[in-house]
Amino acid sequence: MTLRTTFLALACAALPIAAAAQEITGPNVSQIRTHMGEMAVSVRVAEGMDREVTDRLRFEPYQQLIDIFTRGDLVFLMRHGPTDWSKLDEPNVAPTDCANQRVMSPEGRANMRDMGTLLASNDIVPARIVVSEWCRNQQTVDSLLRGMADVEPAIAEAIPVETTSDLNLLLSLQGSPDVSPLEARISAWEGDPERDGPLLIVSHYTSIEELTQFRVFEGEVLILDPKRDNLVLGYLRLRSAAPDVGHFADALASPLLSERQAFDMVERYYAALNAEDEAQMSDMLAEDWIGYGLAAGPDGIDAGQLFNVIDSNRAGMSDMAYVVDDVHVSGDVVTVIGQVTGTHTGELLGIPATGREVAFKSIAVHRVENGQIAESWITSDRLELLEQIGG
Repeated sequence: MTLRTTFLALACAALPIAAAAQEITGPNVSQIRTHMGEMAVSVRVAEGMDREVTDRLRFEPYQQLIDIFTRGDLVFLMRHGPTDWSKLDEPNVAPTDCANQRVMSPEGRANMRDMGTLLASNDIVPARIVVSEWCRNQQTVDSLLRGMADVEPAIAEAIPVETTSDLNLLLSLQGSPDVSPLEARISAWEGDPERDGPLLIVSHYTSIEELTQFRVFEGEVLILDPKRDNLVLGYLRLRSAAPDVGHFADALASPLLSERQAFDMVERYYAALNAEDEAQMSDMLAEDWIGYGLAAGPDGIDAGQLFNVIDSNRAGMSDMAYVVDDVHVSGDVVTVIGQVTGTHTGELLGIPATGREVAFKSIAVHRVENGQIAESWITSDRLELLEQIGG
């Protein structure tokens, strides 16, 4: 029996799922795209921590949120965390010979600690962990548990961890000759009668790809359902996760990667805009960002003036949100077509509140440079807005 590798598409409306998300996890969960969500560290946890976690945990599809959060009979199949590719495995190196194999980078350890904190903060805690003997996999589990302990030491202490050669690097020294043992473990999982949570298996790229036909980043988790012939339901990974040179050389050489990164960054910008997260928006704007339109005049406006404009609009239009309808990427330029929605509950464009719901078209063109928005040209259909509020 082999794994089916199509995502399960649930016939659920977005609003009921979003409401359920808030009920389960609170405001640290957000829907950033039709099929994608993000989880931050909960405010409750962050207030008691002595370090800051700015990364986010991404998951897809968003419509699987309830399964991800509540089912203990799922299997999380994870590739080890980010490694230092400047040092490759020596020929015939033993799995436990850390001095002669590729191990996690300091940044990778920090990433996996953040991931552990994000998981535990959102009540996603494995009932059990099974891990390969290889050093990079052991380091991944250690870092995850350390991050979970940052939320509550008892969480990490209570999770049973099993090390097995069955998950070792496929066809390597002391490795498994095929993926049958891995597949058997996944198929046999029905949940733990004594502990809530999924089974977390920390394995290797080659084993995961052989079994699922999915190419996974370092630190990425595929979510499998043994009750559906080990169907891949979706994935979890850090927002900062990126292709590695070992298995994604084709992607790294492709201009599509820079386009994906530009799309991702602008997408996060609009999620932060709708969440009224000025700090996150500031992180995505270059220090010398300049914006045109928004009645800015020929000299444009800086980030501080942009936030003043946004605040002014929110004062006249409660529950203001930007709905992205279409995105186009060309080189370092991202064009976002959408509409602004809200309720006219305050003075807007000199017109007193009418209480009317409004929706008007808007377009923005962003130039991306070094991973940040350097310039923006923004315009909205004010005539359409005025017609709706009686101007």
